[in-house]
Amino acid sequence: MLLAVVYAALYGFLYLFEQRRATAARLTITTAAMLLAVVMAVTVFAVSNLSFVSNGEATMSVFYIRTLVDFAGVLILSVQHEQLRENALHSELTAMDNVLRRQYEQYKQSKENIRLINRRYHELKMQIAAIRAERDQAKQDAALAEMESGIRKYEAENKTGNPVLDTLLTAKSLYCQQHGINMTCVADGKLLDSFSTGEICTIVGTALDNATESVSAEPDPEKRLIRVAIYAQNGFVMLRFENYCASPVELAADGLPKRSAHGGYDLKSVRAAAENHGGTLTLHWENEWFTLRVLLLQK
Repeated sequence: MLLAVVYAALYGFLYLFEQRRATAARLTITTAAMLLAVVMAVTVFAVSNLSFVSNGEATMSVFYIRTLVDFAGVLILSVQHEQLRENALHSELTAMDNVLRRQYEQYKQSKENIRLINRRYHELKMQIAAIRAERDQAKQDAALAEMESGIRKYEAENKTGNPVLDTLLTAKSLYCQQHGINMTCVADGKLLDSFSTGEICTIVGTALDNATESVSAEPDPEKRLIRVAIYAQNGFVMLRFENYCASPVELAADGLPKRSAHGGYDLKSVRAAAENHGGTLTLHWENEWFTLRVLLLQK
């Protein structure tokens, strides 16, 4: 009875202790780590029983030695487990940080590209005006009007009320035009004024990257469709990203897609950014449409 009580109390405590330390990081146990744990466990077991073998009888000193050595073995294995856990968390945080850095670098590069494009378009306008002032023939006017129409098409920017969001959407719109993707957007950028540049780049930039990566694989250009909406809903800010996706998207146990085109560490960073603002990330596939929703507290 004493043995049963002690073992139940010990394993019950260890179970509750491990449950309290549960983490989303997925441990990767290598063969070397497993062999090291087995060798340590066997070594501790052998050392703890040496005194019993030498004495040939169970005395209190033998119990004391076995107890201390066994506790030391448990401590060693716990330290190894904690190290594996820390390594897994470090790898996940590093991957998420890389996503954030990539999105921010894309934002800065997009901002610079748009500035250069706008300057070039302004120069073209001045050239057109000068040509029109020198020659006023009907055919030349028609050609110049066509040139101006083409310039307006690429000059158009998304005006949402948030300069960071405007830059991201404009850059993504230009990318979609170059790759035959039809992206429509209805967004109130002022709802994101309380968010930092990095958070907007992480949430919006990552969601659009996943959507464009998915639809780019669609062979039919007519089905390369992306819809974006950012609006207020019952005291919350809703960010909704939809894209056509013919194949069903299977979700893993953590609620994120298994397909690389829609998941991985990228969406983990989006979820982390949403949770920092008391929000949630939900994913859904139905009727050949993949939907990503980010619900945030409105400030």
